Amino acid sequence: MRDYASTLPVALDNDLLRAGWNGTINSYPGIPTKQVLMQSIRKSLLKKYQDTILPSAESNALALFLKVNEACSRWSLNTSSMDLFDEVAVNEMKHFIAQFFLSEGFSILSPGSIADGFGVGSGANIGSFSTDFVSKIGTSTMAATERALYSFYVQAVGHDPIWSDVESVRLERRGVSIVQGSRLSFVPKTAEICRTICTEPILNMLFQKGIESVLLKQLKKVTGIDLSKQQTKNRTLARLGSITGKFGTIDLSSASDSMSNALVKEFIPRQVLYWLELTRCKETILPDGSRLELHMVSSMGNAFTFPLQTLFFTSIVYAVYKVLGIHLEYPFGDRLGNFAVNGDDIIVVDRAYDRVCRLLRLCGFSVNVDKSFNQGFFRESCGGDYYHGYNVRGVYIKTLKHMYDNYSAINRLNVWSAEHGILLPETIQLLLKGCRFNAVPLEEMDVAGIKVPRRSVKVREVNKYTGGIIYRYVHLRPLDYDVTDIDSSEPGLRGWVRNPSAILLAALAGYLRLGRVAVRRKVPFAQVRRRCSSRWDYIPPDLGVSQGFEERWKSFFEINLNLL
Repeated sequence: MRDYASTLPVALDNDLLRAGWNGTINSYPGIPTKQVLMQSIRKSLLKKYQDTILPSAESNALALFLKVNEACSRWSLNTSSMDLFDEVAVNEMKHFIAQFFLSEGFSILSPGSIADGFGVGSGANIGSFSTDFVSKIGTSTMAATERALYSFYVQAVGHDPIWSDVESVRLERRGVSIVQGSRLSFVPKTAEICRTICTEPILNMLFQKGIESVLLKQLKKVTGIDLSKQQTKNRTLARLGSITGKFGTIDLSSASDSMSNALVKEFIPRQVLYWLELTRCKETILPDGSRLELHMVSSMGNAFTFPLQTLFFTSIVYAVYKVLGIHLEYPFGDRLGNFAVNGDDIIVVDRAYDRVCRLLRLCGFSVNVDKSFNQGFFRESCGGDYYHGYNVRGVYIKTLKHMYDNYSAINRLNVWSAEHGILLPETIQLLLKGCRFNAVPLEEMDVAGIKVPRRSVKVREVNKYTGGIIYRYVHLRPLDYDVTDIDSSEPGLRGWVRNPSAILLAALAGYLRLGRVAVRRKVPFAQVRRRCSSRWDYIPPDLGVSQGFEERWKSFFEINLNLL
């Protein structure tokens, strides 16, 4: 494999210096937008590169996880450091959270409401041999941290004759397993540090997904925050903040792991706490086999982590606005609102910024000062980086292990280059050396091949009926299996044969597509297929480019790819 980690930065530096980069990375006020753009791509290009992970990356991640967990164990609401504003704000938070969770005195979390949202997720779970719905529901050993969870599960599925039949067959052959907790592992993040994730027992995950469903619905109903669409609103507010200075953006460090058990007990009603405590894992098994007591209410891997932290941070914004006398505009429907919360991506009006940050720290969270902004002309949130309203986000390359990874990197760099008017020929031609040249139209997937203008396609096979160009493209097909294949050799996929009702349940739940069940896989199958395009140079709306892109993309692509 090529040593891109050392060669790509050199090639990029050469391209940027030729384009007028001053060779420095700084953030002084008034810096030209073009310099910000070049700084941005220089910092981003290999920031998340995972092909050369350092040997210490996992130990660094574990050390951080242990540090955050220890901080959670020590947290308590420090009333001695609170001023009158803090005291009133904390009470407003408690009021907001109580109103959110309680309807006429009753908790929105109940066996019925949770069961309505049962789900399994696409990741691995303790007790299941595979990651697909059929294996998890129909052939797993139903692992849980509490036997009460299984009792609730049996009651819930007993009302559904199909699911009840699935469970009776599964129980007879696989049984139930009571485990101590989750299992901690690592996934790539950057070269210096991995990301920790806790694999949950299958039954805990089922209930966590149910709680997640309830929280998502209530967030949308009470606050207008629709987490399926909120990222767009965050980016819009961040852009406005970079123009007017009216909004500040806040990012937190290790937010998922920093919500302590003590914090939740301080703010969340007792009726709700029962379900959070019952379904969370109180311990995790570390890679060396030792057990660790968890002082965080939920870790990365727990399904209700994201909506729960979104709720909690919204309560902080609500409380600060209320005490400051700022009218809170909720983002219902198409409304933008005057705040935004999407997980730990928080946006508030400028005069509430310092108080929100203070309240976050009082609650045990750490504000990432390097990625939080309330001064100057730069704002970032949910993958949107804006300077004076201009999108200056760079390009992130995570891996270049496969040919289609090179395709993706080349295409995204070409779009960035043409969008911002900065040529990158040396960088892109270096990436070209790691793949076979395969021309595809602009509207194709980034991994399909190398996007080029129609005028640069030298050898054309034309469809005689439509006049469109026939081309080959790379299709990434996820691993799946045919539910009629009784001779499947995959150990995690054989079990469905012994529980046919699980197939019917999968079909009713929407997990079955054309008789096949998808299985999560790190590396998909790459297949070369043929397709015809009658609109080769069409610019799809989801490319997200400005009007100037149309005027220069063909020439920029051709120069970068050395096609002239």
